Amino acid sequence: MKISIAVLLMVSCATATPQEEAAAPSAVARPRVVPSRPTRPPRDEADTKEAAQPLYSRLGGQDAITAVVDDFLARVSKDERINGRFSNADIPHLRGMLIEFFCEATGGPCKYSGKDMKTAHAGMGIVEAEFTALVQNLKGALDHLNVPAREQKDVLGALGPLKPQIVVPVAAMADVPTDEGAEGSAGEPRATEPEGRASRPDPVLDRARTLRQVSALLEKANAARLQGSRSYADQLFSSAEVIVGTQAVADLAPLFRQGAPPRIVSSLKAVSTDVPAQPPAVGNSDDEQPEKTGKRKRGQLMGTVVSSSGRALPSLAIVTLEPLSGKFSRRVPKQRVIEQRDREFAPKVLAIPVGSTVSFPNFDPVYHNVFSRSATRPFDLGIYKAGQSRELVFSKEGVVRIGCNLHANMSAYVAVVGAPHYAVADTAGQFSFRSLAPGRYRLRAWTENSDTPSVQTIAIKTNENHVVVTLSTDKPVGLQNDKFGAPRGGPTEE
Repeated sequence: MKISIAVLLMVSCATATPQEEAAAPSAVARPRVVPSRPTRPPRDEADTKEAAQPLYSRLGGQDAITAVVDDFLARVSKDERINGRFSNADIPHLRGMLIEFFCEATGGPCKYSGKDMKTAHAGMGIVEAEFTALVQNLKGALDHLNVPAREQKDVLGALGPLKPQIVVPVAAMADVPTDEGAEGSAGEPRATEPEGRASRPDPVLDRARTLRQVSALLEKANAARLQGSRSYADQLFSSAEVIVGTQAVADLAPLFRQGAPPRIVSSLKAVSTDVPAQPPAVGNSDDEQPEKTGKRKRGQLMGTVVSSSGRALPSLAIVTLEPLSGKFSRRVPKQRVIEQRDREFAPKVLAIPVGSTVSFPNFDPVYHNVFSRSATRPFDLGIYKAGQSRELVFSKEGVVRIGCNLHANMSAYVAVVGAPHYAVADTAGQFSFRSLAPGRYRLRAWTENSDTPSVQTIAIKTNENHVVVTLSTDKPVGLQNDKFGAPRGGPTEE
């Protein structure tokens, strides 16, 4: 049995708004989990039979698991040692996932379909003190709900073997004392209102709460910075920026951004979230008129890109054509989109003419941080919420790998093309150019699994022509480094 409540909670650090940092559900009014039997070794047939039941049944089923999860989240939201990890957490989604996971892991009738632990925690830099804090909060929830000692041991004992997949071997951050006796979110005492005014908003109290929240984020950001967790420090600092505005903390920004790509600070644009999803690949010069006259040329090229073994490619390929004479008109720059949806980029591969503008809208209920360290176009768009977008002009030819600094699995490629003809091959490696003037051309092909583009010269004759392009696919494609250049391979196995 593998049970990891800590796992799911750490995954959540990339899932709601900075304002929701302490918005985990408060302890709900549920009955405590009452043991259905004495906590002693079974001495008769009935006790033996009950002891053989799944942990799910012994805990009390779905209601009991839900009560544990709610109590657990409430404790974590108040724990200054770790609640900064939830500055980008979608709490309702997290709660549902925890209940689903806990139900299945304890032998209940549920199905959890999350990522493996090592992949889920890659690049997060979780330290031992944070893991310990989560275990302590889980233990506190189990104690509070009167879960019997045997069941507690079964749950907590299963966390140990998963620790190497979650925790990275770095120095632990200094713990911040937790004010468990205080009321309200994150140890914040609740203000009292004169009778009859409890429901009225108070701008002074609202501002005080906001400033306390920002102060807590900045303190955590600085602690992470001093212990070398640069990406996490930047995430916390960016969360504070979102709340108070960039100008309020502009003098501190260099402390958190040095070594990162240039920050793009253009205005955010509002976008409708009710739009269809983008396809996996976009970019084909044949979708444009080949000439101002609109007349189609007499040559066509049908091609297939294959690996050096003759098999289909493991990823999408980009193919470009340009006349050897060097005489051609460049394509008109385009307006394209790479969206952030379901914690993925789409399209995964985008081909655009030099000078094109790409919008990066966020359609997820969490923040993303789109960036690139590629020499062709290094940039950092910062964090912004669903329904917002930033634009970027790509004025230099080359391939740009794009990532999200909050979600290590997210990756996409922009091919900025100077050639007059370009296409993204389909999943079978096939591509075509339907309007080519007869003559000699330079063909280039590239995929993320090839170190360098394949280059060859081909002759285009009148009517249909065919070509097979072979690409080496020996280049391993792993997780992209974070925006500071640090590897994000995740925790190491012991």
